Amino acid sequence: MENERYNLFVQLVEEFDRGCDLAEEYDALLHNYNGTILFQAESQMIKMIGDNPGITASEISKRFGKTGSASSQLIRKMKEKGWVRQERNPDNNRLYNLFLTEEGETIYQNHKQFEERCYQRTFHSLDEFTEEELRVYIAIQRCMNATFHLDVEESRKLGTKRQKSNASS
Repeated sequence: MENERYNLFVQLVEEFDRGCDLAEEYDALLHNYNGTILFQAESQMIKMIGDNPGITASEISKRFGKTGSASSQLIRKMKEKGWVRQERNPDNNRLYNLFLTEEGETIYQNHKQFEERCYQRTFHSLDEFTEEELRVYIAIQRCMNATFHLDVEESRKLGTKRQKSNASS
């Protein structure tokens, strides 16, 4: 019985890994939103600013878990493309608030429509499952995420985290 349960667990992890591989492949693709081609990081940034007008670069960095430098570089490129604009914060001259330009807003709306189509497709593909089964899945995934977090922390302590210099080699 324990062996059968463990085999089910292994199948679950294998399916999870396949999902991660597909998500990684999707993130690596260029995305076409009604004629505008974006990298995934750009579409995520457009979505973040569109969902949170006036957000600062440091807030974006925190939410994405990226360095300020990485976020600032992407913001600069998006400003050059005419998708994002900065306004000095009236309460703190050291901060700039980010907003979408008219073109950025169009991209945001196109991305939002595309994302909604994807969500609806996935939502309907799960029609055969009850709400309770979906709640069980969420509970299982949260539990697995907690143990994945422990795996990451253990790997960091063991010094197996890739260093930036190694990642680019």
